[in-house]
Amino acid sequence: MSEESATVVTAVDRCHYPGCSRPRRPDPATGRPSRYCERADDGGGPVHNRANAWKARRAQTPSADARPDAEQADAPVSMARATLEQRLDELPQRVSEFRQYFDDVLAGIRAAGDVEAAGAEVEDAHRDALAKVNEAERRASAAERSARAADDRAAQARQEREEADALAEEALTEVERLRTTTEADMAELRARTDAAVAAAEASLADARTRFGEQLAERDRQVEAAREAANAAHIEASAAQAALAAANDSAERERQTTAQLRNQLDHARTDSEEKQAALHNQIDTAREEARAATADAAALRVDLATAHARAESAQRAADTERATVSTLTAELERVRTEQRSERERLETTHAQQLALVQRNADERVQALNDALTHARQTAGTAHSDSPAATKKATRKRPASKKAATAPKPPSE
Repeated sequence: MSEESATVVTAVDRCHYPGCSRPRRPDPATGRPSRYCERADDGGGPVHNRANAWKARRAQTPSADARPDAEQADAPVSMARATLEQRLDELPQRVSEFRQYFDDVLAGIRAAGDVEAAGAEVEDAHRDALAKVNEAERRASAAERSARAADDRAAQARQEREEADALAEEALTEVERLRTTTEADMAELRARTDAAVAAAEASLADARTRFGEQLAERDRQVEAAREAANAAHIEASAAQAALAAANDSAERERQTTAQLRNQLDHARTDSEEKQAALHNQIDTAREEARAATADAAALRVDLATAHARAESAQRAADTERATVSTLTAELERVRTEQRSERERLETTHAQQLALVQRNADERVQALNDALTHARQTAGTAHSDSPAATKKATRKRPASKKAATAPKPPSE
């Protein structure tokens, strides 16, 4: 605590001339206390007093106003008072400019804090968002209609496929029935043909057997007749009659054999005709089977086409569903972005309002502080040298005095 007090006392007792570290001159018995050592530097230079200290400070300040000319060097206080009066004369204009600036700032604050304008802006943003939402909903509705149409086409394709399957099954059933019927007819016809051929062959064999027996019997009778003719001429007529009877019988046998041969030929012809007809029926059945196979192939092609159409419709429906999902996600994203944008705008608007209000308050406070400081400086200057003020007032003409008199700030 003692060291701090000694440091403060040392700083107070030191000369206030810039760059001087010597102690100040002791205070006189009357008047102001001395703040300078009233001595020059060892290498020469001005004496450390109030006027030279002011000049040294002005020389150290690199500004256009800080370069004193000869008149300022001779009368620094008078020039300072004249400059102060000029600045006090300019003060109402500066205050008016600041007031205009503050009015502009307040107008900007009012415009920034206009609830109706903000509401209109939010309403415009909401209207744009609603337009985008309506467009997205319209696209979603169109996608749903397309999906329903695709579902209808898929259902129709499935129905056509079922009908084609039913027709194919009916065609296959009919082909199988025709094949079974044809095979049964062919088997029956073969059986009948085989039976007829067997019967004809049996009849021919029986006729041949009977004819052989009759020929053998005739030969025996001829031999007996010859033996009887050789044995007795009496029985010649009987033998001739028997021979004639045998010849008649042989003729009848020949006719019977011819008839049997004709019947066999007719049976063979009928069998051949039946076989030809059977072959024709078989060929017809084969043609019908080929036609049925071709129809079945065409039905299979139609069925494959229907399957392809159904799959294409299903893929289109899946694509439409994916599009609907994408549009729904896009709609949700747009809604989220609009909501985030609206919240961000509201937050930014509130921050800007707070920042403008804070800047305006700071500027008003700074201007008030500057005005208070200027007034205090003017009062201090007037209280420091009243005699110099009176002398400067007597030297200035009346018109100059009226022109440079300070004016109260205008409202």
